[in-house]
Amino acid sequence: MFRSIPPRARRRVPAALALALCAYAALLRLEPIAARYGPFDHPAWLRAVTTHVAPLATHVRPASFQWARVPNPYAGGDPISYLRFAREMKSFYQAHVREPMFLALTRAWLWLTADQDVGISFASASASVAAVFATYLLGATAFSPPIGLFAALAFAIDWAVIDWSNGGWRDDLFACVVTFSAWAFVRVRRDPRARNAALLGVLLAAASLTRITALSFAIPALLWSIVDASRPERRARARAAAIAAVIAALLVAPYLVNCARAFGDPFIAIDVHTDYYLTAEGGPPGQSVGALTYIADKIRHRPVAAADTAVVGLFVRPLADKWSGLDFWIRGASVTLFWCAIAGLVLFAGSPNGRLLLVILFASLVPYAFTWNVGDGGAWRFTMHAYPLLLVAAGYAVRQAIRGIAALRDRASLNARLPAPLPIAVAMVVVVLVSVAAVRLPYFATREALAAGEETTIVAGPRDDVFFVDGWLDPHTDGAVTSRVAAGTTATLRLPVPVVRNYTLTLRVDPIGPDVPRSLGIVVNGRAVDQRRLSFDPNRVGAYDVFIPSTLIRRGSNTLQLVGDGTVASSAAGPRYAWIAPPRQIGFRFWYVRLHPA
Repeated sequence: MFRSIPPRARRRVPAALALALCAYAALLRLEPIAARYGPFDHPAWLRAVTTHVAPLATHVRPASFQWARVPNPYAGGDPISYLRFAREMKSFYQAHVREPMFLALTRAWLWLTADQDVGISFASASASVAAVFATYLLGATAFSPPIGLFAALAFAIDWAVIDWSNGGWRDDLFACVVTFSAWAFVRVRRDPRARNAALLGVLLAAASLTRITALSFAIPALLWSIVDASRPERRARARAAAIAAVIAALLVAPYLVNCARAFGDPFIAIDVHTDYYLTAEGGPPGQSVGALTYIADKIRHRPVAAADTAVVGLFVRPLADKWSGLDFWIRGASVTLFWCAIAGLVLFAGSPNGRLLLVILFASLVPYAFTWNVGDGGAWRFTMHAYPLLLVAAGYAVRQAIRGIAALRDRASLNARLPAPLPIAVAMVVVVLVSVAAVRLPYFATREALAAGEETTIVAGPRDDVFFVDGWLDPHTDGAVTSRVAAGTTATLRLPVPVVRNYTLTLRVDPIGPDVPRSLGIVVNGRAVDQRRLSFDPNRVGAYDVFIPSTLIRRGSNTLQLVGDGTVASSAAGPRYAWIAPPRQIGFRFWYVRLHPA
């Protein structure tokens, strides 16, 4: 069918398909704007598209996509502030606690929507649509047009991306400019001419003026583009990196200089947010410090806890909390693409473009890595910019698998298609080390806190295997509580104790029902400590304080056994335990144990 198309026109087909995807993405993002914030009676174009165009989305998306009207739009978060700041904006490079790119985009859409608040929804949604095309360009330029189309399609239709896109957050714009920047980096690596370097500099400035934290990936990626080059290419790459850096610096400097003059801090846009995180951690409000100081203090005072937080923030959460929005379209897509992305990231190590994308991806996550567990710092939107790169990685893994299968019949072809083995081996070692760290670091972080005399809590959840050693079913979330259920009368926890002293344990535990079990025995290192009668409240997990004398404690790993006086079949335990196979006998439900050093 395509043979009749001239070669030049044929090369434009993927780009045309990408533009069609953008139109489709725009329709999917228009519908929730109309449903959540409409109806609109002016201006005429807004009334027309929300009344006549938005309803068309019902024919081209799953029925499970449902959007309810928002009673108090944009309140309770940054968007209401963005609206005020955009209306007050006097110049692009004004000194301000918010970088200017999203404010300027919002101001433009406010003008187009006759100064209605919904303009900010169009600002974030239009950036989300542009990110679809950026994702295509990145995948197509770095590897192949089919990979670009695959990644762009996934980003266009993902429910979570669509859900966030109309809320008036700047994260959509940041995802857009980061992806465009990654594309420009690949272009410069392939062709380090001045015009490509200049484009990269402009895009890096756009990213930095959307979030100044973009410097966390811009600087390492510029350096990497020089380091990961052959000797003949290094001079040209260095010249291109210098051009990009100078242009980016010239475009960003006026904003930094104005902030330095007005606030005494050129990086006020980052540093001002440390007040939120310090307050969320229990400190008094109004005590902002420099962002670098904030992170350095964490590393200096609790190095193991900081390492644990960083490992999860860099390698676990950005991958684990994506993909689920695609399950609305294909059941099981999230699990499949999750593992494809991991495989793709490993395979990236064998490709020059892939290594560059790895640097951009993980360097861009560094600001998030140390704050994801504080307050709202772990919100999905903060790693939205990583999603296009992860989708490209998933598409790359699929393509490499298809190529490998096709080449199996021809050994010479297979050898020619194999990527560099050493970098991939190194990447696999890194994956193993990160996996081990993700499992073991919670144990040592708990030990570190106890050594400092701080209370610490061992909670049932995704990374609790190092503590819940025997007699437990897998973690299960019921409402706001993730708990473990004892698979019998006795279950064992491991407690990391660095200092022998008296401890008080606060146990949050429930019987399965009003009568089973009636009591719970507490055994530490094989010696009985206490026997507590359990109370049953279907709306609240019970709390029991138990004193553990130092004579029962040993330095290092200690065992805490919980022994119930009976079990009940899960089929008779009620709807809360319907997820457990009916023949199973279960003892009690456990939420957490808090250790209080004397």
